[in-house]
Amino acid sequence: MVVNLNTEVRKIVVVALLVVVSVLAIQPSLAHAQTGQSVTITARGSAISTTNTSGTGSSSAYLYLIGTATVNSGNISLTGMTGIFQIGPLFFTVTGGQGQTSGGTAIQLNLQTSGGSLVLQGTVAISGEGYTILFTPQQSNLAGQNSIWMYGNLWIHT
Repeated sequence: MVVNLNTEVRKIVVVALLVVVSVLAIQPSLAHAQTGQSVTITARGSAISTTNTSGTGSSSAYLYLIGTATVNSGNISLTGMTGIFQIGPLFFTVTGGQGQTSGGTAIQLNLQTSGGSLVLQGTVAISGEGYTILFTPQQSNLAGQNSIWMYGNLWIHT
């Protein structure tokens, strides 16, 4: 039997699965990370324009960042974050930024891009040798004009 899901149902199913995986993978601390190491973040998802009044859908979104990670009491501080952020056909250069985890399960990135301020908030969980991240649309946006959800990975390189 083949089930054909429309785009909205597929998005809801994917988000629900990502939330379940993230909740199951959450660990009480990120203590095994090392101090002063390079870090890579990759994520993909979608962005919905908050200024779009026609009600049409979303665009794909991709993120690739590199920077430095420092660990203090199990929390990770991210500095010198640079890279690329893409919404649909538009590319934005990430020229700087920082981030942090708190309580071992929350993450926030504050990035400067060629398209304005990019704020990403969500959850982080230990996953194998790295971490999974889920940025939620309620708190994540580009210059207040795009609501963003993304799922990906954070790696601290030893």
